[in-house]
Amino acid sequence: MTTGTVGTTIADRHHLRRAVRSELAKLSPRSPALSVAVPLAVLIPLSVNAAIAAAAAQNRIDGSGGMDTNNSAYWILVFSTFILMAGAAFSMGAEFGNGTVDTVFAASARRWTLPVAKAIVFGAVAAVAGALATLIVVGGLPVVFPEIWGRVDLFSATGVALWCGVAYYMVLATLLGIGSAVFLPRAGLVMMGVLLWKFGVETAVTFVPGDAGMLLQRLSPFRNAELGVGQMSTIDSLFGGRIGSLAFFTVLCVAVFAAAVARLSRMDVMR
Repeated sequence: MTTGTVGTTIADRHHLRRAVRSELAKLSPRSPALSVAVPLAVLIPLSVNAAIAAAAAQNRIDGSGGMDTNNSAYWILVFSTFILMAGAAFSMGAEFGNGTVDTVFAASARRWTLPVAKAIVFGAVAAVAGALATLIVVGGLPVVFPEIWGRVDLFSATGVALWCGVAYYMVLATLLGIGSAVFLPRAGLVMMGVLLWKFGVETAVTFVPGDAGMLLQRLSPFRNAELGVGQMSTIDSLFGGRIGSLAFFTVLCVAVFAAAVARLSRMDVMR
């Protein structure tokens, strides 16, 4: 490695650290990402699961089958993922909407540091929030509702894999949200598109008959992600198992993020 290359690497690290500190400064305790998104990411799946368990315990709904560890994170994946993704997407989109991206780019020619710093900060927040939601839901509800959640064990091999997988999945969702917001700096439209894909397209393909429909389901990104983190799924992996499905979703999210970083490095700022 030449002296010039070493100098460039050190300078890149310095600019990235400065960008991360800037993102942390924006992320005050009163910021929506911390004061709204994180509490909702924990409380909504907790409330939904608790309400269902309470109703089953009172025989208001059929809960005779009980809950299993590999199905216990369903509502976390449904709600928390997209709440936390929205925080990252809105932060990236706001840079364009508020014009602060001009200031950032004027201060540093290394444009890539902006999305990467956001990915580091919001990815960390999402991972911690996802892990916390899993700890409270999967670890706490078996104590409160043992007759319904008694078979769920956070510290079993399945539970630990799910716990780690959910946190990792939240990081990938953050990359997807930030990357998408670079291509479309309107976070509301980004989230609408993601939710339409997840709950519209991936649901619609289940109605396609025959082998073609099953193939489309097995290629669905979010279905593979859920299978990959250890959540019970209605599909078999097309990629050699749980790890392969998670790798498939990882490649898609990283590709979107990398393409966004490359585009941001070359584009003229347009709001």
